[in-house]
Amino acid sequence: MALLQVIPYVVSILRGHTKPERTTYFIWLILNVVTTTSYIALGARTTIWTGIAYSFTAFIIFALSIKYGMGGFSTFDIVCFLLAMAGISIWLITKNTLLTFYFSTFVSFIAYLPTIKKVYFLPATENTLSWVMTVCTAVVNVFALTTLRPNVALPPIIGIFTAGTVTYLLLFPVAHAKITQRNRKNTHKIHTFLNHPLFAK
Repeated sequence: MALLQVIPYVVSILRGHTKPERTTYFIWLILNVVTTTSYIALGARTTIWTGIAYSFTAFIIFALSIKYGMGGFSTFDIVCFLLAMAGISIWLITKNTLLTFYFSTFVSFIAYLPTIKKVYFLPATENTLSWVMTVCTAVVNVFALTTLRPNVALPPIIGIFTAGTVTYLLLFPVAHAKITQRNRKNTHKIHTFLNHPLFAK
């Protein structure tokens, strides 16, 4: 399902409905390529195909985002990109397996932020079906856990939180709009925070 969700996403991009966030997919592309390359360097063979598939899909969407996407040049996007690159750099430098895991998880989380910010303001620019499939995959991964050790449970739990946030904003735009409108009279804190010049487009 994690790979199948790419199909409706790409179709939606080509039809002009979905506008992927460039920073998000560029970070994911780099993360997947580095991860897959690391596996290959360690001698892995049977476990690299998932990484290759994720790298390929990230490349396809990022390539499409150059023409059909949005974002990538705001201060917020640049800060997210630099944080992600710092995380990847530390990941490559350190020889500690546990630190490598945490930094790769951190980079994946950072990559989500530009898309969450975009969907908060422009929910019509994302494909709901793809994100529902993504969050369902994250839920399945959580239920498949046999241990709650952080180095095992953290990625799927963060996956539910991040993909779930995007999916909520897509599934309930009316409720979200009403809450925002009602609270705007009292200077809605989240809305004001995201409208700060640092997060401007």
